[in-house]
Amino acid sequence: MYKNMPELLEERENNGWKLEKFEIKQGNFRAMVDGIMPGTYIRLTHNGKCVMSDTDMEQRTNLRFCLKAHGDIVVGGLGIGMIIMAIQDKPEVKSITVIEKNQEVIDMVASQLDFNEKVNIICADVFEWKPERGVKYDMAYMDIWNWINEDVYKKEMQPLKRKYARFLRSKDINPNRFNECWAEYQAKNGRRLA
Repeated sequence: MYKNMPELLEERENNGWKLEKFEIKQGNFRAMVDGIMPGTYIRLTHNGKCVMSDTDMEQRTNLRFCLKAHGDIVVGGLGIGMIIMAIQDKPEVKSITVIEKNQEVIDMVASQLDFNEKVNIICADVFEWKPERGVKYDMAYMDIWNWINEDVYKKEMQPLKRKYARFLRSKDINPNRFNECWAEYQAKNGRRLA
């Protein structure tokens, strides 16, 4: 399902943002504890802090969304485009609206990836953006955090879920509607990502 992102993305820099490839070597204890296999990966950093990567942990923590992807979807955060590339060719996915706050990320990432006609990227803040009147989605998935804790869950995830629930089709129309945030369970329960 997931594409080999280091093959699709070239290293680039733009105004404090950086796409860079990195290697996890055999015997890296920290990576083993986090369940990350040896290999070549790519990460997006902002001022030296990792925002998104394509490691095994990122793939595992986004898998539920990718497997359930269907209908009209709104996603908060482009990152390296990993989850968009994973779901865009699914026949049950009709449209994907991506809300990305940083134009630099859009310029560096979206310009390199072969997104299909289902994908529409909007430069806006997910906390402020609203769809046009009457537009409804089947799924809302927010993936905008590079770290999580119970505070993030209460002050950011819960308000975003309440906001985007208003833009979802009713359960009568779509009993499989989906409204989640990346690593929501771990944030809510004070669990470590692995």
